[in-house]
Amino acid sequence: MRYTNKLFIDELDAMVEYGVFVERNGYRQLLQMPVFKKIEQTDWPEFDGIEADLANPMLDGRQFQIQFCIKNVRWAEDLFLALSDGVYHEFDFKDLDIKRNLRLVSNGSFSSYIRLGKMTLTFADDFPAGLKGDPYELGESEVVQRGYKIDGIDFSRFGMYVLRGTDDSIRKAPNVRENLKITAKNMSGVSYDSNGDVHWKSKDVTLKLFVRAADIDEFWERYGALYQILLAPGLRTFTFRPIDMTYHCFYKSNSITRFDILTSGKVWCEFSVVLTFTDWHPVSSWLLLETEREELVITENDGSNINYNIKIRI
Repeated sequence: MRYTNKLFIDELDAMVEYGVFVERNGYRQLLQMPVFKKIEQTDWPEFDGIEADLANPMLDGRQFQIQFCIKNVRWAEDLFLALSDGVYHEFDFKDLDIKRNLRLVSNGSFSSYIRLGKMTLTFADDFPAGLKGDPYELGESEVVQRGYKIDGIDFSRFGMYVLRGTDDSIRKAPNVRENLKITAKNMSGVSYDSNGDVHWKSKDVTLKLFVRAADIDEFWERYGALYQILLAPGLRTFTFRPIDMTYHCFYKSNSITRFDILTSGKVWCEFSVVLTFTDWHPVSSWLLLETEREELVITENDGSNINYNIKIRI
């Protein structure tokens, strides 16, 4: 049978025992990275961004949905009965080469037509686990796109393409942190501290990514390698070559919009990663002319003592 040997629940083939299999693209939420428990943060009014305590971040438990198709709706109750026998059950996803101990939370939807049906079940993963993949053992990939790095590793090394919309999210300015502002009933308008500097809040940046792999093992090597970097203690560095800037950031969340295992075994995954940039500040892009001795080229105005740096806007 086509859908046998795909999913085992407590060592029983879900298709053989319960007539259910995971719908196409139904693994999306299962594969999303967990998030950190609340990160302690401090806002300093005289500085840009935030200071975040990432010395020992802890992963939080999570809930997610899996969409199932039912070959025979009369067997659905057997699955519910099995999932009510004890709190945790071992789910062995053979296609994905991963196992998880999950508990059933709710039945989000159930629909049937004669014998066929669909249902969406919500599970809790109380034991967030690490993934395979070592970012420092990645070989070269077929991706030729360059210019986006996390901790010095270009996303092309992960076999990942950076998609449209990412640049706009990076370059969008964060909100301004307001200075002292006073208002009173007996005065018109407000009194704002105009002598203070303009400082910026932290901001969230969405990286839109696409990874294509020859098989599930290569997918885990690539996706899991990024996972290892994002969930490591401490701040990350993100380099954006189009404006030659490097930012400090940390991982906030992840969502998958498409995950397919093709009949050939190839894996396609389109997903987003949200990073919090902690100390963004606007800069200008200039090209400074230097001599071979790496000294700035300057000109003098008819022998006067005023020197002008030559700057070319790029």
